[in-house]
Amino acid sequence: MTRVHAVIGNRLTSRHVRHRHAALREPMSDPLSRDPLAAVAAAGETVSVPDSHKRVLLEELGPDEVVRAVYHDGWNCAVLTDSGLVLLGGQLSPRATRVPRPLPLLRRASGVLDSVRVLVDGRPHKLFGSSIDPKGALLEAAGELLPPDSPLRPGRRTRTVTWVRRHPVLMSQLVASVVVGRLVSGPDSGSGTQEAVAKDAKNLAETVVPDFRGSALTTAASRAGDEAWLTVSAMDASSGLRPVTTGETGWRVCFQAPSRGETADPSVSTLTLYAVPEREECPERLYGPRRVVMPDLVGERFDDASRTLDELGLAQVSPFHAHTGKRLDEAEHELSDWRVCRQDPEADSTVTVLEQAGLWLIGSGDPCTEPSPDPEPEPKPKPDPKPDPKPSYGSTSGGGSTGGSTGGSIGGSTGGTSSSGGSSGGSGSGGSTSGGGGQAGVGFGQFCSPVGATATTADGRPAKCFTGKDGRARWGYNSG
Repeated sequence: MTRVHAVIGNRLTSRHVRHRHAALREPMSDPLSRDPLAAVAAAGETVSVPDSHKRVLLEELGPDEVVRAVYHDGWNCAVLTDSGLVLLGGQLSPRATRVPRPLPLLRRASGVLDSVRVLVDGRPHKLFGSSIDPKGALLEAAGELLPPDSPLRPGRRTRTVTWVRRHPVLMSQLVASVVVGRLVSGPDSGSGTQEAVAKDAKNLAETVVPDFRGSALTTAASRAGDEAWLTVSAMDASSGLRPVTTGETGWRVCFQAPSRGETADPSVSTLTLYAVPEREECPERLYGPRRVVMPDLVGERFDDASRTLDELGLAQVSPFHAHTGKRLDEAEHELSDWRVCRQDPEADSTVTVLEQAGLWLIGSGDPCTEPSPDPEPEPKPKPDPKPDPKPSYGSTSGGGSTGGSTGGSIGGSTGGTSSSGGSSGGSGSGGSTSGGGGQAGVGFGQFCSPVGATATTADGRPAKCFTGKDGRARWGYNSG
């Protein structure tokens, strides 16, 4: 039922807010029935809320505030919301009292009605009767239990009235003894007897409660037995709520009720000692999370370290690889023989059992420190390539020029002679010299003359005289 109402309440929109304001403006017999924020809880509740209180509640709720449950508060009622508690009181002049979270709890759900006691403005309010929250689980989740020695708890006067209300028979006997004393002493006995009886009633075995905190549980119980308390009980001071008796060895007292310094009558009172095992630290508050001291696990086998943490209540253990830092999967690795290299939290630090412990492991026989990799040999440097030889234009160029000019001169004169002399001269030396490539040993790129002349290089490749881009003739490869 609670989950259904929580889901509905989380889906409220601005349309529901407009309906709420409309409910405040329009006169109606049941204004709360048209308010989705409050009707979420009221629809499943049997607690009756007067119309006057409903209107006050609508004015008190915020735009997005969701009602979770409704409780009886004596003749009035109380509404638990996601922001806190709203007490609705006053019959002639209805009023709303806001109690923000966390709610100060004096007592958890107890008794036949499973009522939860909440402290508001120094006064206890006993809330019960919700159909959505019959066991008070929502109230307890929204609040924190005040320690027995909290200064916020009601003072001696409230405790005295409570004692009188809970012990009517003993109080009647006390009053009867005072009346009988007056009758026996007579009217002339004066006020001395009355004062003596009143003094005896006031000092009826009252004792200042000593401080048992920090003592061994067995020692504290023995001291309490010497003071003749009606009942001495022991309880786990942490959220573990482990069973414990006053004769349990190895436990230490953290809190007590009644608190130290209070005045109580041991013969009619119960002393409760809240303790934890001596290897644990006292919780920060009554029924708070268990606090333990982290042991030194470095060098231990993983299965032994896990067992030690489990005995302390630290069941959430995460294994990591000591070199890579990656989480280890216990299903893929057999980690029982692996050794612990590092741990978090560190040894001797105080932690709650809700924290997660991390263990960095390494395989059996391997060092915790990651070995440095072997250096790779540096490759031998490659020799720089030798530059290609550049053609020389010195004496060779001069020889080429000479050879070119000589060949040109020879070809020219011979050709000229052949032309003037007849066909014999033209077909003879002049023709073969100019077109036959008679020159040998020329180099590509050397100056040549005339353009079109052919020759042969020193390595036997054909060459031809071409005109370069600069307008000057040089030997090049004859591809034709």
